[in-house]
Amino acid sequence: MIEFAEAVLGDDDVRLQAARQAIHDAMGADAVVDSAGVAALFNAIDRIADSTGAPLEADKAEMTAGLRAEIGIDAFAAQKEALDSDMAKTAAE
Repeated sequence: MIEFAEAVLGDDDVRLQAARQAIHDAMGADAVVDSAGVAALFNAIDRIADSTGAPLEADKAEMTAGLRAEIGIDAFAAQKEALDSDMAKTAAE
């Protein structure tokens, strides 16, 4: 199941197919469907939490500091505030 969870987030179709097959062989077709459903729901719920501004846990902030700096994600909030401010000024004019 861990292999499936990791494979479903990647882009290696061969790895994903092997993980699906392993679940199927061990637990059957219903388990493959259930596993995919859980992965999809977790992904959706996680994205919803992220989009609402749920705070990032300290350990996750530490683990992802380099990646966030590399892709510039920490600047998103400041950029949104700037855009919102510009929109408010335009609406007021």
